[in-house]
Amino acid sequence: MTTLYPRLSDAEGRILLTQIRDQDVATLFRRVSLDHPKVYAPTGGLPARREHLLGLADAIRRCANEFGYPDRTIQDTRAFDRTLAATIFESTNMSPAEAAAPEVWTYMATRLVPEVVMWRWQPRYNEERWIGRGLVRHTLGRLWWQAYALGVSTENGRDYSLLDTLSEMDLNQVFERRSIGGTPVLARALVTELADARVADSGLPRRDVVGDVTKRVCRLIPFTSFLTLDEPQIRRRMRYVITESLTALQARN
Repeated sequence: MTTLYPRLSDAEGRILLTQIRDQDVATLFRRVSLDHPKVYAPTGGLPARREHLLGLADAIRRCANEFGYPDRTIQDTRAFDRTLAATIFESTNMSPAEAAAPEVWTYMATRLVPEVVMWRWQPRYNEERWIGRGLVRHTLGRLWWQAYALGVSTENGRDYSLLDTLSEMDLNQVFERRSIGGTPVLARALVTELADARVADSGLPRRDVVGDVTKRVCRLIPFTSFLTLDEPQIRRRMRYVITESLTALQARN
């Protein structure tokens, strides 16, 4: 049975942020408390025990330790995000329905590991990194969804190498379109084809290509049942869409 995680409303999270945003990493770590009244979804799994939440927090901190937390400013944010995505996915027993609840991620960012979130983004501050609204830019939520959609099960575990193929900005363009990012087989096929060498060899900015291709895919979705196709078929369709996009963008230039 899947695990249910504590939920914190948007309003409660924003109140907490007024107390968090001006504190440093060390102070936030000392003030972490799991004793806040916990609210869970009423059905669909078993509420997370305190021991599980502490283990999840420890796993996230151990991952951050590899990249300098808490003493050094993070240098390779891309590598950290990819490693953290796998850590969060492997350390939670979460259904997609639970992961789609913004309140779950608001709780994790503001109550469970607020100092890790602060460390990841300091000195920049953006409410979207803390509050689960939208999930596209949330520090933890966006990574779970990337690992869920792009991770591939193998005999030796789960392969997350696809997460290394695109930049954070490019992945955001894919996952902010929930009709794409919320369909793992489609997201995997699209990211795989976008990582193909011909996109880089086109000389076009990858960001422009990703933006144009995702718009074209969104226009196809109302007329194409991607869930009835297997992954090779979807990849062929994505390859054709990318070819169309590259041709159109090159013609404009």
